[in-house]
Amino acid sequence: MNKNRGILILIVLLAIPVLWIFLWKKSEFAYTPLPIYSEVVFGDTVAFTIDDFELTDQRGLPFNHDSIGERVYVANFFFASCPDVCPEMNSNVKILTDKFSQNDAVVFLSHSVDPENDSVGALRQYADDLEVDDNQWHFLTGPKREIYDLASKSYRVVSVEEGEGTFIHSEKLILIDKDRRIRGYYQGRDFKDIKKLMDDIPFLIKEYKDNAK
Repeated sequence: MNKNRGILILIVLLAIPVLWIFLWKKSEFAYTPLPIYSEVVFGDTVAFTIDDFELTDQRGLPFNHDSIGERVYVANFFFASCPDVCPEMNSNVKILTDKFSQNDAVVFLSHSVDPENDSVGALRQYADDLEVDDNQWHFLTGPKREIYDLASKSYRVVSVEEGEGTFIHSEKLILIDKDRRIRGYYQGRDFKDIKKLMDDIPFLIKEYKDNAK
């Protein structure tokens, strides 16, 4: 009896380190799925999704949702002549693009809210000043109405009234998944939020990889 008890104790002692390693590995790679922003319509939960669009990037090339491909992306709104908010926000986006420079599963889109002045040439200069990778970070211009509708009705970073009005502005960065759904809002000038976004991007990419298994 004592011999059996001793064997049992030995097995338990040997199992503890294995169990600890298993739990540590599980916690290391575990994550809480990001929220899917949505609204209730006639009793059904409907996810916020990004509408189709046809814009032009800093290379003068057409850019639409198909251009994103099978990637998640981060979107924001700015204008090239902005003296304070936009430079700070896009400097933080630059930190993100540098962080994910070797990761082709994420792309960054910056929409100009001043398309009358932000021509392709102006965006080309803006992108060059930031030394961006044209394949990773796209500065977009196009019809003002289309951009404002995207800001207000798709990304929901301004109210419909502001979108219909004169000049809109937002400091938010928006994380979008492969299914065009909004998965997070972040203050573009708050480095704590930038750090959170930096952590959330890999989690979102991992979510798709896990679901594909």
